[in-house]
Amino acid sequence: MIARELISTVPILQPADDGARALRLMNEYHLTQLPMVVDNKYVALVEEDQILDMDDPDIQLKSLQFNGVRPAIMEQAHLFEALKLFYEFKLSALPVITKENDYLGIITKDNLLYALAQYNGVKEVGGILALEMDARDYSLSEIARIAESNDVTLLSVSTIMNAATAKLEVMLKTNRQELHSLVATFERFSYTVKYVFSEEQEEDMLKKNYDLLMNYMSM
Repeated sequence: MIARELISTVPILQPADDGARALRLMNEYHLTQLPMVVDNKYVALVEEDQILDMDDPDIQLKSLQFNGVRPAIMEQAHLFEALKLFYEFKLSALPVITKENDYLGIITKDNLLYALAQYNGVKEVGGILALEMDARDYSLSEIARIAESNDVTLLSVSTIMNAATAKLEVMLKTNRQELHSLVATFERFSYTVKYVFSEEQEEDMLKKNYDLLMNYMSM
């Protein structure tokens, strides 16, 4: 999925707009940044805090001082590049531009989260299993082979390095809710299973809590 496919249509700001209008639009669209565009060229990303610091909200935006940093993403960039920029600049909106700096639209945080949910199989039914290992022991082909031997399909695989333990955590989103046999197989191959989550477990927990509540009310 590329940046151009994630674009939302949101009003732009122009230098002649005042702070009050910018704040009104940010509030309406639940954003803390909006792009300033002149002649269809991306000029700056206006921050809510910049406007709140203005002495008079009726002052035009062209009076603002910008630090020269203009977060933006090229239209053909990958979804993960957008995620990186959102994290680095603490964004609620990311302008999408062409090579010629033509403004195309923005990616909102909500759109990004929706795309990530689709990309990682979050919306699909199935359990989640996390393995912990040394980075040198990581082998996706072996992990996939073990899953397939248990008739389990991996819908997504994500990795993160734990700085505190220097261990690699590998999160597997599967198409199966019952993962006991898969866990047993991983442990048989000397993998450390850090945690397992499944809808089946959640339903069992809800039932136990309900039974406890009923017992308490009948006392």
